[in-house]
Amino acid sequence: MENYLKDDTVETIRQHIEITELIGEYIRLEKKGKNYVGFCPFHQEKTPSFTVSSEKQIFHCFGCGVGGDIFKFIMLSEGLTFPEAVRQLAAKAGVLLPVADPGRIKKTRSQERFWEINKMAKDFYRNILISRQEGKQAREYLKNRGLEERVQELFQLGYATENWTDLVDNLQNKGCLPGELIELGLAVQGDRGIHNRFYGRVMFPIFNIQGQVIGFGGRTIGQSLPKYLNSPQTPVFSKGQVLYGLNLARPVLQNGPAIVMEGYMDVIIAHQYGFTGAVASLGTSLTDGQCRTLLRYTKEILIAYDADTAGVNATLRGLDLLQELGGRVRVISIPQGKDPDDYIRLNGRQGWEDLLNKTETLLEYKLRQASLSYQDTRQILDNVIRNIAVMDNMADQEEGIRTVASYLNLSWEAVKSELGRYQTNQRKKWPISDKIAKKTHNILQRQLNVQENAEQQILSIILQEPEYLPVVKKELGEQFLKDPTLNKIFFLINQNQEFNPANLMSRLNDQECTVLSGLLIDSPLRTKGKDILIDLITSLKANQRRLKRVHLLQELARAEKAQDNQRTAAILQELQELLEFDRGISTRSREGERAV
Repeated sequence: MENYLKDDTVETIRQHIEITELIGEYIRLEKKGKNYVGFCPFHQEKTPSFTVSSEKQIFHCFGCGVGGDIFKFIMLSEGLTFPEAVRQLAAKAGVLLPVADPGRIKKTRSQERFWEINKMAKDFYRNILISRQEGKQAREYLKNRGLEERVQELFQLGYATENWTDLVDNLQNKGCLPGELIELGLAVQGDRGIHNRFYGRVMFPIFNIQGQVIGFGGRTIGQSLPKYLNSPQTPVFSKGQVLYGLNLARPVLQNGPAIVMEGYMDVIIAHQYGFTGAVASLGTSLTDGQCRTLLRYTKEILIAYDADTAGVNATLRGLDLLQELGGRVRVISIPQGKDPDDYIRLNGRQGWEDLLNKTETLLEYKLRQASLSYQDTRQILDNVIRNIAVMDNMADQEEGIRTVASYLNLSWEAVKSELGRYQTNQRKKWPISDKIAKKTHNILQRQLNVQENAEQQILSIILQEPEYLPVVKKELGEQFLKDPTLNKIFFLINQNQEFNPANLMSRLNDQECTVLSGLLIDSPLRTKGKDILIDLITSLKANQRRLKRVHLLQELARAEKAQDNQRTAAILQELQELLEFDRGISTRSREGERAV
């Protein structure tokens, strides 16, 4: 930890941020008992196993095993170091951090610095559009496209003039370095120095899910090409990982579907007409990264790409990818060769709602598209059989088989047989299928022996109910834990019985935090309190006696081989004492059963 990030500062930040609210900004959480559950943002899963405890201010995924507090979550989600995560959460919580040594403060190319420069560029473009003469043509263009001023403000639209250096000059006057502007894609290197990348274009700032500006898209209002120009890959912008408008759509996705469109204007017009779950894939077919990002917030997806050939092909690729990752996908088919922007403006809110009520399922859409390209039933079937195969739910598979059979005028048995043949071929190609590999990777759990299992459960009960700590110490001592991680956690608890779970994590490494978060999250086993604790202690002691007996028998064999009569007699005496002790326990147990 950096010197100026003291424990009390970190704790202050922790007290100002509710973990369920923070994580709720990234994924959809639902209340389940005392905790909240959702789909893990760190691995792909079809059944939610990501658990958040508001009481303890921690999270834990029972699928991939990751766990921690608010700082660990931000580090994993944003790819930050611990000091960077502290600074980001401090800003969110309104907590002032102590000033570091001035000698260490440099103009670094950190995320915060890049966000700051992008924001200055966004403000520069925005000011030109709304208040300067150079922006008049752009204002007329947007008005003619039907964009109201309120939605222009919502999406922070701007304008890049025909001047080749005005943005560069403005930002350099504010202390930005030429190298920073080039690295962010705001400027390019020319023969006579650097100049603006964007000019003569309406500017669409691209925001990350937290609302920081990470890049730009520019749309020409003249005849120059390309019509759309995006920021290049930068340290804070990767086109294939970002969905335009997701920062605004996220609240709606808690209770409704996402509408995935292709372009900036599609999304803006959709929001203007009240369809605020709209997002865009930045002019490309959906990538794996975009699909995974979107599925963090909703599993219900509507695809509404442009009604041209490229749009259809992009729709098909996006459909398959989303379904394979667990999405429930339907397709909005836009008639008359229009894109969503044109259709909504021409037909209004009611016209678009009518289309939403006529969406097709994945199979219906793919069957229709395949039948336009192929006449042979076999070819059409080959195009859709995989979509049935990747369905996890048997009821969905049955419905899919019926849909295909009905559309192709085949028997249910014929489609079922073809599905079985496809699945057999896939298993031959992949002895360990991708699905099984993912499941193994996601939910692999150690097969604990009796000793380890009892140790974990005893420590979990102590964490849940610290008042049992004296009982455990009396019965088992302070060195009963064989696992080094469990022993370290027990040591820290023993030092300070009034521990704060989240604060305890600051004293553990990543692997130890993962173990602790798993122990802290409630399970039915840990709600039985003292009764199960006594059973666990008894079990652990019995296992210790078994281990001791095995050890003594090994020692006895060595003593007899060495003809060490004295050592042999001593070991036999110990074995006899263990046997009598176990007989006494067995007798007391039978008497207790009879009493019951």
